[in-house]
Amino acid sequence: MKGQIPYVDNNYDNGVEQNSAVPFYNDVNTANVEEKLFSSDVSSNYDGVKAKNIPFPKKRIESVTLQEWLSEYHLQDELQNLFVNMDLAMKYIHDQGYYITSFALDTIELLNDTINQVKFDSIAEMPLDLSQQKNLVHDNIFLSTVLQIGVYANCLQYFTPDAIEYLKHNFNQFSIFLPEEDIPYYRGIVERGASVYLSAYVGERKKRDLTTLEKQFADDGGKSGGKSLVKKNGNYTAEDLVPQNIQENEWIYANLSKKDAAFARAMIYPILVLVLGISILLLSYFFQ
Repeated sequence: MKGQIPYVDNNYDNGVEQNSAVPFYNDVNTANVEEKLFSSDVSSNYDGVKAKNIPFPKKRIESVTLQEWLSEYHLQDELQNLFVNMDLAMKYIHDQGYYITSFALDTIELLNDTINQVKFDSIAEMPLDLSQQKNLVHDNIFLSTVLQIGVYANCLQYFTPDAIEYLKHNFNQFSIFLPEEDIPYYRGIVERGASVYLSAYVGERKKRDLTTLEKQFADDGGKSGGKSLVKKNGNYTAEDLVPQNIQENEWIYANLSKKDAAFARAMIYPILVLVLGISILLLSYFFQ
């Protein structure tokens, strides 16, 4: 079936209703973010975990909030690039052992007049418990996805908890506003509860597209002049085809101290789940 993602993260509790409140427009007190962001079933898993703001150095840096940036008209490819960069910043934050406590538009900044420098203002430390890490990463990816769909469909202001529940059961009505090549990704996150970073999906999709194009050049009898589009010594990776903004994120989040080896080991399992999700999402994309 076109666009259908036959994948559910079986390690995630499907009986838990995701994100009972989504403060995209309202600034929130991050000290109470668990109570507002998650359903009662989920919040009970965070006993003893206190969210707190991570102080950033106060420098005079040119910045604009995402709410201000979105007040002007932007083409779809600009939005696609922005969302990949937001995803890369979110992934970097996760890799350092932290998570995003609010996706309110006025708590997300674009620095120095570029969409490559995305700064999330509301961040808290990850707990060391594996199941809590997995749920927090899952919810961050889900919230980011809902934000993106709301922007594409120009209806983010209406995404109350009831509206988000409607989105989960009526995704096709929103899919017409999304970039066609990214619909399988958004469907997988919203309908199937997949936990996959957008940047990883885009990189894998571009790699598949490039490999397919290379095969077409090879099948045309060498008319392409013998030039190869794909590495001779191995395949491209997602990192090759999607700039990772490593220097930008290291600078923006320089004050985040990476967690110890225990956290790194604990994150191995969620990463494996993400890799599996990407593979199945892409299979759906190319065989729909």
